[in-house]
Amino acid sequence: MISDFLNTFIGYTLDVLPYFLLASFVGAFLQGFLGSKLLRRDLLSKPYAPLATATLGATIPVCSCSMIPLARSMDSFSRSYAPVLAFLITAPVLSPVTLFLTFGMFGLDITLLRFMLSFLFALLISYVALLLFSKRAGLPLLQGASAEKKDRLAEFLKNLRALALSTGKYVLLGLAIASLLKVLLPQDLVLRFSSSILSYPLISLLSVPVYVCSGEEVPIARSLHDLGFSPGQALTFMLASSGICLPTITALLSFLPKKLVLFYSLSWFLFATGAGMVADFLLN
Repeated sequence: MISDFLNTFIGYTLDVLPYFLLASFVGAFLQGFLGSKLLRRDLLSKPYAPLATATLGATIPVCSCSMIPLARSMDSFSRSYAPVLAFLITAPVLSPVTLFLTFGMFGLDITLLRFMLSFLFALLISYVALLLFSKRAGLPLLQGASAEKKDRLAEFLKNLRALALSTGKYVLLGLAIASLLKVLLPQDLVLRFSSSILSYPLISLLSVPVYVCSGEEVPIARSLHDLGFSPGQALTFMLASSGICLPTITALLSFLPKKLVLFYSLSWFLFATGAGMVADFLLN
């Protein structure tokens, strides 16, 4: 059993390592050169603000909990809830790390579906929330003075080191969990579960208490796919487990209205379930 675990772990690691390294470089570049331009106070009041914040969410490597401080600051400057919702949806599921890892372990089709469906979902929910939820004016959170121009290369290297260390340990943890699942889970049990149409909502529901960091969910989903999950079911797990979790819901209640958090949570559940079904329909 130990030998099987080590062989599986090494195999998964070799599969994902080139994509993780490439993603780290891309993520560090985008974080240093693009992120600050997409988070300006005047931009958050524009009609196209959700598009900008959704793009920001897709450029910075954060998980569903580490995105909360930035989302809270963003919310304090915005005149509506739409920009912060767009950011909250794309940030945990569309970072360069997750997209490159998804491509490395699932191929181009699932990666494109993950990106396009998630981005469109972020924009749709943001503008629906704009119609359904009005926001009272409030004072912005205190912000420090604007930083002076930094050495771009030094900033890039700093971001690269932080990204590789912070995200890399969670990817390794995900690889270890994936290897254990591959070795310990009976394949016939996974096949029986995945053969039911109810597996999609059940996967979404069971993923809510599962907390994974950005990128960690991809190797776990790969092991479930190797055991019998369809590509769409693996996509449902990746979206649900990284997009929403109990710590995130609790943190959102600290600065967003309860009805909005409920709307956000139910929308995520329906999206993760439906995205998996759509993926399997299109790919099959």
